[in-house]
Amino acid sequence: MQPANAAMARHKQAKRARHHSLRFGLLLALIGMALWLCWRITYDHRPPPTKLRPIAVVDAGHGAILPSGIWDTGAIRYGLREADVVLDIAYRCQSHLERRGWVAVLTRDTAVTPFTLAERTALAERINADVFVSLHLNSYPSPQPHGVTVFYWSPQSQPLAALLQTQLSQRLGLRDRGIERGTFTVLVTAAMPAVLVELGFLSNPQDAQKLRNPQFRERAAIVLAETLTAWWGAQREGQERRVTRFSSVPFRH
Repeated sequence: MQPANAAMARHKQAKRARHHSLRFGLLLALIGMALWLCWRITYDHRPPPTKLRPIAVVDAGHGAILPSGIWDTGAIRYGLREADVVLDIAYRCQSHLERRGWVAVLTRDTAVTPFTLAERTALAERINADVFVSLHLNSYPSPQPHGVTVFYWSPQSQPLAALLQTQLSQRLGLRDRGIERGTFTVLVTAAMPAVLVELGFLSNPQDAQKLRNPQFRERAAIVLAETLTAWWGAQREGQERRVTRFSSVPFRH
């Protein structure tokens, strides 16, 4: 073979090799894109990741330093301060929630809270809480009113309010005053299900006597923790049913 012909043959072979390499590279790229698309389809249709433990924020009502410099004790009747009683119940509730697998965060663990009302729900949103519960005691000029009331604002909070109302009234022997929609700051500003619980009237002698009793406070904390846990279980079960229904629908290309 003449040198010129040999050089031309080598050039053609090199050209064919480059074309083959380009085709092979393009094939690999297409395979890679197909795999990536399959992964994205699978990833996008997975149910959202779930938390290992639900998170509750328990707010012991009052306890702030008012603009006037006065400590907000809430109602004071029969030698009891609302801020003290609800803090004790909040502590107990935190303990019982954590025994049931929750992460329970208090908005205050001393007599005074550093948070404003809006900052309490902002804290709950910042830690991605699943529920916000504010504990209070009611009061009225007359000693006659008594019993428990659970307030809510958003529709997503109503089922929890109703469940708590039933359980607290029945299991604590308190008059069932029903649930009410309330425009309290901690309810209106909450991004998650939120309730405000009025655990009896400090202005009523019988309710006040119960609230003075450490055993009653312990029982109230247990009922709160058990009811929240039952509510959360129902929430999770509903989510799983929705995910199952969604995943059973065939994917259409």
